[in-house]
Amino acid sequence: MAAVARQFVAVRISRHRSPSMEPLEHPSTAFNTSPKVESKHGRFHIIGPAGKDRDRMVLQLETLGYVCEMSNTIEAARTRNDEYRPDVLMIASEIENRDTACFIREIQAEHPSVRSVIFGAAPTPDALVEAIRSGASDWISLPTDRSRVPERMEQIMARVRAHRERECQLEQLADTCEQLTTARDEMSDQVDVLCGDLASAYRTMREQMSDVAMSSEFKALISQELDVEEMLRTSLEYILKKLGPTNAVVYLKEGDKQYGVGAYVNFQWQDTDLMPTLRDLGNLICPAMSTEHELVRFDDTTELAHEAGGHLSMLGGSQLASFSCHRDDECLAVFAFFRDADTGFSSEDATTLDVLRTIITEQLAQIIRVHKRSRPEWPDEPVEDSWGDLAA
Repeated sequence: MAAVARQFVAVRISRHRSPSMEPLEHPSTAFNTSPKVESKHGRFHIIGPAGKDRDRMVLQLETLGYVCEMSNTIEAARTRNDEYRPDVLMIASEIENRDTACFIREIQAEHPSVRSVIFGAAPTPDALVEAIRSGASDWISLPTDRSRVPERMEQIMARVRAHRERECQLEQLADTCEQLTTARDEMSDQVDVLCGDLASAYRTMREQMSDVAMSSEFKALISQELDVEEMLRTSLEYILKKLGPTNAVVYLKEGDKQYGVGAYVNFQWQDTDLMPTLRDLGNLICPAMSTEHELVRFDDTTELAHEAGGHLSMLGGSQLASFSCHRDDECLAVFAFFRDADTGFSSEDATTLDVLRTIITEQLAQIIRVHKRSRPEWPDEPVEDSWGDLAA
């Protein structure tokens, strides 16, 4: 009869429900609603042994429009809770406090929005403190608090709604933060690439400007020289100022495939007559460099000096850089610079030599042209004397 009456009341309430009662919206992120336990207001899981208190609580909650699911024990509730996914747990006070406390903590760890309420006999102070510590939101003392169940359940459901709204807002905020972080990282990468490109462009432009300034300065310096020896001396002084302490030698073409020492700087072996070594070095590198149009560097001349032998042995352990000056298909001169391999020639040094060698070649070619023009040129055959004819 009680079950029939309970069913009758539930049907009657559903037919005459007040239109002012609004349904509870459950965020999809919190629960997956099962079709058989849909609720317009909220879902309650009533846990406790069958009896008058539990039945009256279920009847009262269903009268208020809540959907209720019942379990006799905590263990039974654990197996059904994930499927049912309630909004509120109603736990009878008859259940062992320790089991209740553990279950409430488990639920709150997995579903922080779920609220737990204990109902039954009025609690002792110790039981009330233990319930609060475990995470219970309320204790409904029966039968004294039965009239206040609607108000207190609405307060509990308001907390559930507020918590889920916060969860939704936090998820939206987290998504926004993730998008902003991704956008920031992408922008940061783009800025890094742009900064790298700008820095590289600036370095390149600065190097080019430095090369242009050096070219202008050097060209203005040697363009005043119309004597080969003076031009070579000025050139070597300027180059050594850029390269630092370095031994240097210039070989000038003296005949067909013959080169002689035109100028040199002895930095490393000042107490030694370097001419024999320079002649041997010229005989070794000039034939090869006469057909070479690029700057050449020998990182270690030890093997080269060993194979050549003679006076070149003193150049062992040195690094050598060389370039030749060509006008059309003719090699006018060969420049060689050598110093200890430990200090060697850097890429900046190579750039300096590469920039200056073109200017040296142009000035050397111009001096040679001027000298050739200044020479008197006589015809190979005697000129016929036509003065007599004119006198006649």
